[in-house]
Amino acid sequence: MKYIAKVDVSLKSGHINSEGETIEHLLKELGYQVEKTDVSKVYTILLQAPSAVEAKVKAQEISERLLANPAKDNYIINVVEAVDQ
Repeated sequence: MKYIAKVDVSLKSGHINSEGETIEHLLKELGYQVEKTDVSKVYTILLQAPSAVEAKVKAQEISERLLANPAKDNYIINVVEAVDQ
């Protein structure tokens, strides 16, 4: 079966999110009253697996091997069955 895994990778607290700080500064210059802006990356992966559990295991392996740096990043994985893919 085909599954879509969405992996949201964000910085752990204590790490500087310079892109988020730049966006926050620009929003304030535009007159928006924002307190904090963080930026994360979302990867959408279409993969084959015998079950949703196996798809999540594969997505976790991909995240740990390539998408996230465990020293500085957190990640969240959501897996759904692909429809018409």
